[in-house]
Amino acid sequence: MDDLGLALALARAASGMRRRLEVHGLSFREFAVLHHLAEAPGRQLRRIDLVDLLGLTPSGVARLLAPLEKQRYVTRSPDPRDARRALVTLTEAGQARAEEARAVAADKATELLSRALGASDREALAGLLDRLTRVV
Repeated sequence: MDDLGLALALARAASGMRRRLEVHGLSFREFAVLHHLAEAPGRQLRRIDLVDLLGLTPSGVARLLAPLEKQRYVTRSPDPRDARRALVTLTEAGQARAEEARAVAADKATELLSRALGASDREALAGLLDRLTRVV
């Protein structure tokens, strides 16, 4: 397989994983927002940090946050250190939703990856993806 074919196969695999990891009525990206916020200090991140973590544009993150805010899973507020930036905070309801979804998503991820890859393959893949992520 040439490099373009490899890149397309990787994108197809990533898309399939996103579809299969939708949980509790959340899209994978919505779940990822809640997960990253739950892991962040003070359950809070700058919106630009979510852009980097999710690989989306600023407007894509804004569109993604709107329904989560409407459901009261997150709140947005101005960054006191830089008024041009916004902070996104996980609410108590969002924390509960993230915890519920994380358990299901973790089980699904383990099932999917262990069907295709052994433990050493998964470890090798983690290293490869880390290296790839650093250059894209």
